[in-house]
Amino acid sequence: MKKYDKSLIEVWEWKEKVYHDVKNLSAKEYIERIKEDATKLLTEGQIKLKTISLKEKQHKGT
Repeated sequence: MKKYDKSLIEVWEWKEKVYHDVKNLSAKEYIERIKEDATKLLTEGQIKLKTISLKEKQHKGT
């Protein structure tokens, strides 16, 4: 029997929990859940992201 690192086992457990939390969601519900989770993480971490338009991004690249 193989012996796995504790951190790897924790990741597997986390992935399994996330899978069970979202497996029955529709695509629309899944996207909404991701948006809600991202907003919560950004708010809690006091992280502010700047939106960059495609036009602005293309202009900077030249």
